[in-house]
Formats: sequence, C-alpha cells, structure tokens
Amino acid sequence: MQRNEFIKFIFKKGRIDNAVIEKSKNIDNFPSAYKIIISLSGSDFINIILNPQKYGEIDLARNDLKNHNLIKDSEFKQDAIKFINELAKESKLIFKYKKHSQKSESNTKKGSSTNIILGIDLGTTNTLASIVENGKAITIPLKNGERILPSVISVNKKNHFDIGNNALRQQLINPEETFYSIKRFIGRRSNEFKNTQTIEQYPFKLDLEEEKIKVYSDKLKKKFECEELSAQILLTIKSNAERYLDTSIQDCVITVPAYFDHNQRVATKKAAQIAGLNVKRLISEPTAAAFAYGISKRESKSVTLVLDLGGGTFDISLVRSEGQDLESFSVIAHSGERDLGGDDYTNTLVESIIKSIKKENSAVNISPSIKNLIREEAIKAKHYISFQDEIDITFPMLPTDNNQIISHQYTLTKKEFERLTKKHTDLLESVIKNFLELEKVKPYNFNKVVLVGGASRMPLFHNLVKKLTKIEPQIDTNPDEVIAHGAAYCAEYTLTGIGEKTIIDVTPLSLGVRTFGDIHSEVLPSNTILPTRKSREFTTVDDYQRSVEVKVYQGNRKIASDNIFLNSFILPNIEYAKAGKPEIDVTFEIDLDGILKVSAKDKLTKENKSIEIRNSLNMTNEEIEEYRRIALLMCDEDVKRTIYSEKVKELKTWKNVYDEINAPELSSNDYYIIDKVENCIQNIHKSNEDPEFLIDSLKNIIENQNSFAN
Repeated sequence: MQRNEFIKFIFKKGRIDNAVIEKSKNIDNFPSAYKIIISLSGSDFINIILNPQKYGEIDLARNDLKNHNLIKDSEFKQDAIKFINELAKESKLIFKYKKHSQKSESNTKKGSSTNIILGIDLGTTNTLASIVENGKAITIPLKNGERILPSVISVNKKNHFDIGNNALRQQLINPEETFYSIKRFIGRRSNEFKNTQTIEQYPFKLDLEEEKIKVYSDKLKKKFECEELSAQILLTIKSNAERYLDTSIQDCVITVPAYFDHNQRVATKKAAQIAGLNVKRLISEPTAAAFAYGISKRESKSVTLVLDLGGGTFDISLVRSEGQDLESFSVIAHSGERDLGGDDYTNTLVESIIKSIKKENSAVNISPSIKNLIREEAIKAKHYISFQDEIDITFPMLPTDNNQIISHQYTLTKKEFERLTKKHTDLLESVIKNFLELEKVKPYNFNKVVLVGGASRMPLFHNLVKKLTKIEPQIDTNPDEVIAHGAAYCAEYTLTGIGEKTIIDVTPLSLGVRTFGDIHSEVLPSNTILPTRKSREFTTVDDYQRSVEVKVYQGNRKIASDNIFLNSFILPNIEYAKAGKPEIDVTFEIDLDGILKVSAKDKLTKENKSIEIRNSLNMTNEEIEEYRRIALLMCDEDVKRTIYSEKVKELKTWKNVYDEINAPELSSNDYYIIDKVENCIQNIHKSNEDPEFLIDSLKNIIENQNSFAN
C-alpha cells in the first residue's frame, strides 16, 4: 500500500483500530510502521499524526515523537522519525485541511480552547443571554446597547422579520403582523384555547384549525409554527452573542417555566434546533434564579422559596443549597400556573379601558392598531401604579365609525387596579397556599424568599408574598436578568463536567397512563427528583386481549382526559388469558431535561416495547431543517448580514486551502464553482451566491484532489 493511501485510510477511520494496524503492515518500503503505531499507542499516534488542533505543524509532530518516552530503542526511534518524515512529504496539506475543517466546525473562542455554552432566558415578554466571565455571570449586551431583547416578531415591508425593539415599534402601525407572547402557545394544542377568551386578546391571528396552534400572517399568506417564531428570537440572541464574543456558538442552556409540560419542553428544544443551537440542558426558571442568587451571594447552607412571576407564567419552587460552592443544590418541590403572569394583569386593564371608552362613546372603532395603543398605555400604567396612588391615561385621538375623532381620559387608582385584577391575585394566592401545604414542603423552614420575573415588581405581589410567608421578600438581584444568569452558571458547571451532579431538579407534574374509566393512573408523582426511573404493574380489562394500548398523560387531575396527552403506543402479543391475569410492567424514565421514555413489558411472553415521548405534536428532522432554512431567509436583516459574513469568512478560509494545491485537476463544473467562490468573496453582500453551498462544493473539490484525504 502506498503511503498516501494509508493516510487517506486513517482519515476515513478517524481513529487507530485493528484495521489500520493491519493496513500499516503493508506500507511500501516501511515494514516496521505498525510497530511504531503500537509503540506509541493508538491515542498518541492520533495526537501526533492526525490532531493538528494540538500539534498544528508536521515539525511539532516530529519533535514530539523524538521526545516520546515510549520509544526507548534509539535505532527504532530513528526508524519512527523516518516514518514521520515520509508521511510529512505525503501529507503536507492534510494538516492544513484538517486544521481548517476542525476550526470551521468548532465552537471555540478565538485564542482559547474553551468552549462557550450560552445561558438563555427565553421569556414571554423579553429574552436575554448570559455567560460567566471570571466567575461572575454577565448579561450580553445587544448591538444597540440594551441588555434585554423584547420577545416580539414583526413582518416588515420587505416581507422579512424584524425582531425585538424594531418589531415592538411596529405594534401600533402593523398590529396584525406583530407577534408577541409566543411562549404562551408553544407546544400546546388548539383545543386548549377554543373555549377561552385568550385568543381574542391578541390582534394577530392565531389559527386553531389544526391540532397544533399556529400563528397566521395575512401579509405572507402563511402559517407559522410557534417554534419557528421562537427560533427567530433565539437566532437573534445567538447572532448577537457571536458578534459580542467574536466566536461561533453552538451550545446553550435554556430556562423554561417549572410548570412547562413535556410537550412545551420538547417544543422549546426544537425552536433552539431550528436556530442552530444544541440545548445541553433545560433548567427550570426558579431553579436558575435560586442558583444564580446562591452563587452571587456566596451563601452557606440555606433553604430558599423562589417565586417567579413572568409575563406569561407563574412558578414557585423550594430550593436547598449546601455550602458556598453549591456542591449540593437541589429542588425540593415545584408548583405553579402556566397561564398566569404579568400579561394577564395587562390584558385585564386593557379590557377595562376599552369598556370605559365604549361607555362614553360606543361608536369608537377599536381596531387592532387602537387596541395595541391601549395595550401600550396599559403596560405603562401598570408600571406607574406601582409607585403612584393615581394616574391619568389620556387618548387624544380615537377614531369613530362615523369618521370623527374624540379624546378619552381614563383614571386609574391603585385600589381600582387591585380590584380589577383581584381574580389573578386570588389565583396567585391559591397556588402559593397550596404549595406551602404540600407534604414535601411542610418539613422545611425556609429562611429566605426571593422574587424574580419582571411582574414580581408589582407591590400587590410583593405584599401578597410577605403576607403568606411572614418573610420580607428579597428582590435586590435584578429580577429581569437573574434567570439568564442562573442559566449561565448552569452552563459553566456543565462545561466543567460537574453540572449534572450539582443541580438536582424535580418533575413539575405527575406522569401516568389512562386506565379503564378515563382514570389517570399515576406512575411518577409530581416533584419526583430527576433523573428518575419507576415502574408500575397493570393488567387487562377484557378476557383474552391480544394487545394493550399505553396512553401517556401528564398532569395532576384525576381524570386522564383533563390532563395533557403526550403520546401512546401498542404492546402486542400479551399473555392470552382472562381479564386481570396478564402482568404488564409499565416503566417511566425521565432525564434531567424532563424528557420522557416509556416502556411496557409482558412478564410472561417477554414482549416489550418502548418509545421516547418527544412530543405528540412533534416535527421531523426534515421539517426542522426546512424551518431552519426558512428562518435564515426570514430573519432580521442585521442577523442575516452577520450570518452571511461569517459564512463568507469560512468560504475564504477554504479558498486559501484550495489555493495551496499545486496544479489541481479540475472539471468544467469545478471551474464554474471556483468562479462563483471568487465572486462571492469579492462581492460580499452584493452577490446572490449561497456561501454554504459553495463551502460544501469547494470542500468536495479539495477532497477529490490526490493530495487530500477524506
């Protein structure tokens, strides 16, 4: 075998195994090659020959070999050095090829070998990202200097998306095409909203015709998955972080409400996947907040009650930490309400203002634009009433159906605001009281109460918590940023390899199967520590059944159909016997992200079947790739230009590799590709070429040359 063929064979394998050693026995004019490989051991040979990220140049590889302790015999060492030298002649450019290949696919910060895992708080109202620098979590600022990105998406005049503040400014003039509070709908079924007034509160169209709720753009004549829209927000956050850190980012930790069900958690991961992010872990928001609080305060042993009132959800958790380094950090219990947050207080105030306007003049036309104007003023009023006893909201120009313009003034007092929103506050009180009465919570005397989430600033919430807990709540850590900081600390611990041992979480809702009479038969109770695995035995209800259907539900209601359906599967070939005799073990296994696997096994026939409950509203990998392609086409112009520039930069790197090939043998199509590559590089942002396609095409040309291995 020729040396260049041997090199190609190693690159294809990517490791040293018996097949490589056998091939090395037949290298032309080098019968002792295999002895060198064996002497160095497979991993050391890979480091010396095939790992340019560590060695970079052939000379370094030769030098390392000269000093290798495993080669004791001087004559054998000389043979080994000769072998390396001859490989160097055959593979001069292979190292550069491999080096560029690894660089283009890595998630390594420039000048550093440390990977970056981004901590992201994907919120109903706002989204932000954080990293840990010098042991302290920091919020990554946006391009405009702001620290928080509004979770708003708008279709602009060019039929592309505006994200964040640019989209927020579109709410008044483009209400039907401006989408917000998407987190409330992600991973949920249409039938959950068909008999509610929730849909009417939004000026944009929510499509309930299919099983999965979608957002409709009349301008684009297109339905969007909630994952697609959330991906646009994540894509913006990712692109901004890459600009700030000057490196590509692939991995992240994302926070989710503790009370998010399985479908919502999986949908969140799919949104990240569409945005080109790999979710290393999902962590519940109150857990992240407590984690950040514990680290930033460097506190000793403590038990903390964390209440997270965000824009669309309310979570409550009891968290225990042991020591300043948080070597043992565990969640004792979770509870909450996934349809209760600051948005509900805003929406109630909007309804009251509209009612007041209509009472004064029923002819006022409450168009989507006017409704968004009212909403904007209601949000301001909600903030002002926190530190004022009374405020006046003035609407100077309201159109009527008979083409007149009228003005209206709405006076809001603190007492009136509390009266209007009493139903929401009563629900908060009920959730908190029920949580404090849980058997798992009662034994613990918590010594701190921490409030997080933007809506937790409301005095009525602060006073409610103080009344129920008899403890003055702490809110000295920025409630808008603390959750993202917790995600960043979690990412840092994950990066150092101890994250999963450090943060112990629990499942928020019980998991079980539907049995006869539509009963929810619990297998995993709520607040079970994660990860976990538990089995329960079931049997048949009819004589001589040949199969059973395992229907999996999540929720704390006794009636299965009142809970959240996750998925189902059939277990065939069960014991052929009278009802009640077959013994079928159903096992639930749930990981740290709350992702569930369910299996069933007949004890007699040994027939078994298992599925990973990803999402009953799931999308295929092909659909994700298509959504990702569309997301890049539709994304914010600044984000698009940043992504495009990075791709062209990578294309230029591969062009430099190509330029070092002596006398390449090219087909007519290869020449055509090279011309397109040069045009794309020279006319960046003016070329219509797809740099990603050109990168793949150029890599194929490089790999097809005799000097390169694949």
